[in-house]
Amino acid sequence: MTQYLFVFTILALTYVFGHCSLGDSFPSYRNCVVECSQKRCDKDGVRYKRSCCLVVLEVFKWKCSENCKYDCMWPMVEGLVERDWPVPQFHGKWPFKRLLGLQEPASVAFSLLNLITNLVMFNRFKEQIRFTLPSCNIWSLYTLVSANCWFWSAVFHGRDTMFTELMDYISAYAMVLFAFYTIGHRILLYSNQIVKNTFMVICSLAFIYHSLYLLTTEYDYKYNMTTNLLVGAVTGTAMLIWAVLNRRRMGHGKYLIFYVLGMTLASLLELADFPPLLWTFDAHSLWHLATAPNAYFMYKFAIEDCKHQRRMLLK
Repeated sequence: MTQYLFVFTILALTYVFGHCSLGDSFPSYRNCVVECSQKRCDKDGVRYKRSCCLVVLEVFKWKCSENCKYDCMWPMVEGLVERDWPVPQFHGKWPFKRLLGLQEPASVAFSLLNLITNLVMFNRFKEQIRFTLPSCNIWSLYTLVSANCWFWSAVFHGRDTMFTELMDYISAYAMVLFAFYTIGHRILLYSNQIVKNTFMVICSLAFIYHSLYLLTTEYDYKYNMTTNLLVGAVTGTAMLIWAVLNRRRMGHGKYLIFYVLGMTLASLLELADFPPLLWTFDAHSLWHLATAPNAYFMYKFAIEDCKHQRRMLLK
């Protein structure tokens, strides 16, 4: 009976406070934040009245008011766990234990793992592909775009601000769209230059439009996610069709199939949503972990495909 009453209370508070997450709608939490801010913070809520926080928090520019929210959140979480009640989100995020000032340390670590994996595989690409082909430049750009994406992913998960969030979303779309451009470039490899240039212009305009939309409008999470999923789905479908149609002449297309399957399975984690394990590992961070090995298949395809193109030119 108590649990049902608790759920009813949560729903009522959510209705009253509108756009709030469940956790930050609790009066006890709100009162704690107000008292903490009055006691610790200057009127602007940015600085402390007196030095009382770790240096590492200063490095990441955590505001006094934000630290109050963090400090008031955990007594609430502990109380809910003791009563075996569900832990809600606070301010749109699950509770995460900071590590050295990092907001979501697991996502930071796994984003850097993706970055390192891409750089290591590209180094292997350069070691094996020592000749010049148009596709070589494409894969160099693909690595640059991917590295930029995972860098901003690490920055954003380390410290969530409006700027780092925007850079993360724009960089992520750039990587998704460039993967589409990369497979499109391969499909159109032997087409005339006008067709290839037209395709490049279309992709460039799509990136510019999406970026300007995010920059000039109130952030629309549904639009951004839908756009990325749509482009990703089209890219994966194109990869699978190309690999199947060319399976006899170019057996290395199997690496694209492995890549698509791996990314699809990893994406299933994004459908899950649960409080972080050990207040560190949530579904999104595990998705970052699951995507890292797939770089092997993408670059393995790149290596074998460039070798195949070289053999065709030498015939």
